[in-house]
Amino acid sequence: MKEDSFAFRLKELLEYKKLSLQTVATALNVSRPAVHKWTKGGEIDYEKLRKLAAFLDVNWIWLRYGEEGLQAAGASSAVAIPMTDTRRRYMADIMESEARMKLAQEGARIVTWEWNLVTDGVSYSSNVEAVYGWRIVSNESFWKHVHADDVPMMNAVYQESLGTGKPHEFDFRLMQPDGGLRWISSRATPVRDFDGRVVKIVGISMDNTARKLAEQSLRDQQARFEAVFELTSQGMALLDADLRCEAANAALADMLGYRKEELLGDGLASVLADGGARLKKMLHGKPTVSFAAKLRGKDGSWLHVTLRAVLTLGTDVGAAAYFALAVSPRDAAPPDC
Repeated sequence: MKEDSFAFRLKELLEYKKLSLQTVATALNVSRPAVHKWTKGGEIDYEKLRKLAAFLDVNWIWLRYGEEGLQAAGASSAVAIPMTDTRRRYMADIMESEARMKLAQEGARIVTWEWNLVTDGVSYSSNVEAVYGWRIVSNESFWKHVHADDVPMMNAVYQESLGTGKPHEFDFRLMQPDGGLRWISSRATPVRDFDGRVVKIVGISMDNTARKLAEQSLRDQQARFEAVFELTSQGMALLDADLRCEAANAALADMLGYRKEELLGDGLASVLADGGARLKKMLHGKPTVSFAAKLRGKDGSWLHVTLRAVLTLGTDVGAAAYFALAVSPRDAAPPDC
């Protein structure tokens, strides 16, 4: 129930005037459940609304529509009601909700912020220093810590978002007091005033450093694998935990009659036959296995091979599992990985 609502004002008046639901029902010649329904946000017709307002000795416009309704109608001022238990409970609920939100926000390392485009002022949630590494009090104190290479991209995104009014998101880097870098993921949306002008941008930002470092580690690992792949005559491939092929060497492509690019993504998984299920079992079993399998060539024929697979499990936050595959014809000895 909202504070600015007919139901809320009615409950406060009943508490303030010490009136029971039955007393109101009797005075208005309606049922007690009908009055109870009004206090829960139920609709009330015009005639009963006027009678209810007269009985409670308040302006009916204020009772139904609140202070804004009164101002629009040019009527007299609203009823001043002292702090009641209803309002105290409402304020307590609001404070408790805000406390839970703040706890969740700080635990998730999420910063909320607002940029006033009229005054160029910015405001951040209290955990900004813990997440950004710096205490941000102005646009100047923010931009001077942004990595210089990211500034043009950020300005371009902001300009496009302000021009279109559409939300945006991007990752950027912040220099840290110790000279290091911290990756921040930002999502924001422009806000318009009643005349349709964009007057501010509100957004959230999160520390994304761990995921970025994990992605870089995986890219480095993949590059090392690819370098090794091309130095061997054995068919080799690198697959992620969903069996999507990240890299394949020329020897494997030639063996199957495909171009390397055709094996990437879901390409290799589509020719693995029953080998894919065996690889999936490695996620909960041995990190190294060797087994017989069939691979379907581009001409539709089946190639009987020996697969030797090594599972690599990422240790960093956000790191994934990868399978390194060595493929050799069935009559050949399994290659060393």
